[in-house]
Amino acid sequence: MSRRRQQFMDGSDSSDEEGSDFKASFNISERDLEEEAEGFSGQRKRRKFTKEDAMLGIWAEDDDDSSNAPSPAAARPKFSSAINFKPSKVDSPLSRTQSPQSRNESPEPTSSRPGLGGGTATARSSSFRQAGSTSPAVNKDFAKFASHGTGFGMKMLQKMGWQVGKGLGAEGEGIVNPIETKQRPNRMGIAFKGFDERTDQHKEEAARRGDVPSDEEMEEVSTKTKKRRDAWKKDALTPSVEREETPSKPRKQKTVYKTASEIIKESAASQPVADKIIDMTGPAARELTSLSQVRSQSPTMMETSTRLPELRHNLRLIADLSLSDLDHLTREKRLAEVRAQNLEHEREQLQKRLDSDDAEMKRVDELQRIGREIEAISKSALATGAFEQGDITAMFGEHFKLLETQYSEEFKAFGLDAMVVSVWAPIMKYGCVRWDVLSSPTWASDLVSRWRRLLPCNDDLSRNDDVMDVDGGFQGKQRNGRRGAGSERTLLMTPFESMMFTIWLPKVRSAINNTWNPREADPIIHLLEAWAPPILPLFIYESIVDQLILPKLSKAVSDWDPRNDPVQIHTWIHPWLPTLKAWRLSAIFTSIRQKLSVILRQWHPSDESALHILEPWKEVWDANPMEKLIIKSILPKLTQVMRTEFVVNPREQNLDPLVWCLAWKDLISPVLIGQLLDNEFFPKWLDVLYKWVTLNPMDINWDEVGQWYSWWKQVFASYGLDDNPVVKASFRKGLELMNRASSGERVENPAVVAAR
Repeated sequence: MSRRRQQFMDGSDSSDEEGSDFKASFNISERDLEEEAEGFSGQRKRRKFTKEDAMLGIWAEDDDDSSNAPSPAAARPKFSSAINFKPSKVDSPLSRTQSPQSRNESPEPTSSRPGLGGGTATARSSSFRQAGSTSPAVNKDFAKFASHGTGFGMKMLQKMGWQVGKGLGAEGEGIVNPIETKQRPNRMGIAFKGFDERTDQHKEEAARRGDVPSDEEMEEVSTKTKKRRDAWKKDALTPSVEREETPSKPRKQKTVYKTASEIIKESAASQPVADKIIDMTGPAARELTSLSQVRSQSPTMMETSTRLPELRHNLRLIADLSLSDLDHLTREKRLAEVRAQNLEHEREQLQKRLDSDDAEMKRVDELQRIGREIEAISKSALATGAFEQGDITAMFGEHFKLLETQYSEEFKAFGLDAMVVSVWAPIMKYGCVRWDVLSSPTWASDLVSRWRRLLPCNDDLSRNDDVMDVDGGFQGKQRNGRRGAGSERTLLMTPFESMMFTIWLPKVRSAINNTWNPREADPIIHLLEAWAPPILPLFIYESIVDQLILPKLSKAVSDWDPRNDPVQIHTWIHPWLPTLKAWRLSAIFTSIRQKLSVILRQWHPSDESALHILEPWKEVWDANPMEKLIIKSILPKLTQVMRTEFVVNPREQNLDPLVWCLAWKDLISPVLIGQLLDNEFFPKWLDVLYKWVTLNPMDINWDEVGQWYSWWKQVFASYGLDDNPVVKASFRKGLELMNRASSGERVENPAVVAAR
């Protein structure tokens, strides 16, 4: 209830003390009241807001105690004469509180108006008068809001027909005294333990209206409330005797589930249950693990007792909290045990690592000893001249074997290949000074191949930048690789690569450039085969092939003269194919074809040297380059020979031009050789056969014709061309021509038919 409402009900007026707050809370101005009056009277007047209105607010009026000076408020119209209320169709407090004048002026019967309670106002008022035999005590200060004796609220109610001591409403059926409140005890819910929310005023008003409930109803409500309140302890409040007399439905046994903490607690128990506990109280025997699970099916005195339910509830809560604390301690203990196990495991791991470090330190000390011994042997060999023998295995084989087998991991980790190269380099340098590359190209290759596992290079890097040897046994992180700009990797030479590049390669380069003859391929071929990767670093091998061997071979091919050179070029080029492969020599092959195409411009098919030069290249060159060379340089010459020099003469046949052409049958494709015979040989042959079979029949010897035909078939069969489609079709035409002529039929010249 708001403060302003409380003041209204108390009948006091606080406008003098809290005028501004009151006006702010109601937010009513003089203009609102005038507009309200104009709305009831049908008039619309405007009044100017005066100074007095500003000072006194909406409560400024003509009182007897005010000054006699005229004020604008005195000219305000009276509500009693200006307001003409009209009866409402809906029964409301306003319609029941009309003034007597308005009720007299509106003789409309009130019995027809529906009320709020579903009946008429007259019926309700009569019922109120009949039930209100005992009227409540009247509060004389009801509706006194102002401090001047009679306030604005009282005047408003009196103008609408209300009298002091009577109830509100048109028939006085409303309340007589202000509304009272009843404070509920602190932290109590609604109707808790049957608490009556009604005030004395509410009960008196209900009695006056006849709405007082009977004692039986109140007792029933109290019983239901108590049952709801004690529903959770229904069994405890019901006496055992009463349960026996009144049979009820047996209560279902509640399923109890184990929590995670209980399971942990049970698993953490160190001593298992020694004895079995058999519960025979139920319909069936069951085996229990502890006495705490034993529960009697019949209610105990504590369960049936109705005394101290709060205490037993609190004790149960304390027991549950204690159990929760115990579960928490059990979990903490379990976690502590797990933590102790983890710490013990970490201690064991640290101890193992410490032992491993100690063992590794011992191995490092042993490596230092081996290194000092290798250094001593190297200094002794340099001092005595024993290194001139160049036998690395004899001097360092025992120590190198230890590094290769027993200390391979440390060898990779510490990069001890530099130590191996440091004692090997003087011996390699001394041996290269006296090394004849062409006479003994395989010198020292067996030693390098034997100890290659101790000489890693960048070619052994895997995708993960791990160094691996040819057998896959050596593995280690790339020690000397670094990243350059962008994503490309810049590699530095390993000690082994540096030794081979600065000591071994210059000797080989000098021998190839100054001493080696390209037509004597065997020494350099043996050198490449003995030092082929992975024995030799790949970049050194590629450098020898691309910068030394191929340029010298290209120069020798360019100096080659097929006309005057008695040695055919394939004799000193083909030996390089197994070592260098055909793709490396493709540029040299192109140069050879160009030189041959130039020379074949003046070549005659009677010269068989061209055939001997080209025939070894049939399996070396691809089919396309070879066919282009044949079509460009060989086939035109053969066509010209067959067209100008070959003549079909049954009496004296010269086969040389045809033999010259058929000798190329292995280099020329079957399609090209068939086109050559179809264009140049068979037209001449069919023309001679037509002339022979069209002579005077008396002059024709058909046996000679048949023998001549068979002889030509044997000639082509001897060259393996009898299965050629063109050859077979042409001989079939000749046979048909002979059959028609021998039978007397008319025949035509096949050459004329083909021309048409």
